[in-house]
Amino acid sequence: MSTLTLPPIACPLPYRIYPYSERLEAGTREWMDRWQLYSDEQHRQRLSKIGCGRLAALMYPSAATPEIAQIMSDYVLWAFSFDDEYCDEGLMSQKPELSIAAMQQMQRAIESPEVPAFPENRYAMALRDIRRRLDRYTTALHVSRFVNTQRGYFMVEVGKLVNPRPNLSECVLLRLCSGGGMVFPTFGHMSTLVEISQSDVEDRRLCALSEMAGMMIVWESDFFSYAKELAREPEDRQHNIVSLIRQQHGVSHAQALAQAFSLRDRTAGLYLRLRASVLSQASPEVAAYIESLDCYWRGGLEWISENPRYRYLNGVDGAAAYQGGVLTETLPDDRFGTIDIPSIAWWWHYDPARQ
Repeated sequence: MSTLTLPPIACPLPYRIYPYSERLEAGTREWMDRWQLYSDEQHRQRLSKIGCGRLAALMYPSAATPEIAQIMSDYVLWAFSFDDEYCDEGLMSQKPELSIAAMQQMQRAIESPEVPAFPENRYAMALRDIRRRLDRYTTALHVSRFVNTQRGYFMVEVGKLVNPRPNLSECVLLRLCSGGGMVFPTFGHMSTLVEISQSDVEDRRLCALSEMAGMMIVWESDFFSYAKELAREPEDRQHNIVSLIRQQHGVSHAQALAQAFSLRDRTAGLYLRLRASVLSQASPEVAAYIESLDCYWRGGLEWISENPRYRYLNGVDGAAAYQGGVLTETLPDDRFGTIDIPSIAWWWHYDPARQ
């Protein structure tokens, strides 16, 4: 397959970054080595070049303290390493029964961090360290939100192991929470110590905005990683939205990419409309929560578009996986359309344009 050409990708939100991303990067590399979150030296080198500190600085530019910013950066590394070893391409993904047992241990490690129940599981121990630091620097309510969204992360990764060929609606649901898809936006308000109530968090409009922010980053990473994944992984094991569209609709790579971009643009349009509607009467806490979602989306997209993990076929350098994909501020005209995918169609129930 020839090099993919990506169309421009729009996000009309401001660029922001937390200072001292280099310090975050250095701290995360030390943390990675402490817990040995890599399968071999080659994997270690690849993880070291991802730029987890910069990604955390882009997604969480208003982190309340350096300690919290470092937690965010370290978790980013944990998620990438876990994904590499356990999900999709990882060797553990070929051993579902062992992977599921290991994930149960990891979840238990953050549910009951008082005692290291699984010291032989380095991913469980590293995640327990994250939990204990969150206990120290955030609130009990923030920590409970992390534990619950992490549980959803693991549940979906188990779903991917047992359902390698989902239909489109199932795939969208799997991708929404896989790879930390809902943990990362949850970290947004935690990083700033916003004291938003549980009743506000559970407002269906905020739930929709949170899911849309998570979904857009997932789909955007799918666009930029599509060519690399095709080169490294058999297509019949893909959960990439572009690959699913191509397989199920029998279209070309370019046509599948165009359809996937349209899904993303319509989601972005709804996000911006609903965001404006909620902000018009929002409390300071709700406004700060939405701002954290904005930063997560804008920062994550900035990092994805520039990172060698996606730009090169080997994830480091050399042959390019794609060309184009320039960031712009103007959404295309189809941003007002709906999406007829059952697992996420509920978002449009709260579309201000319908009312």
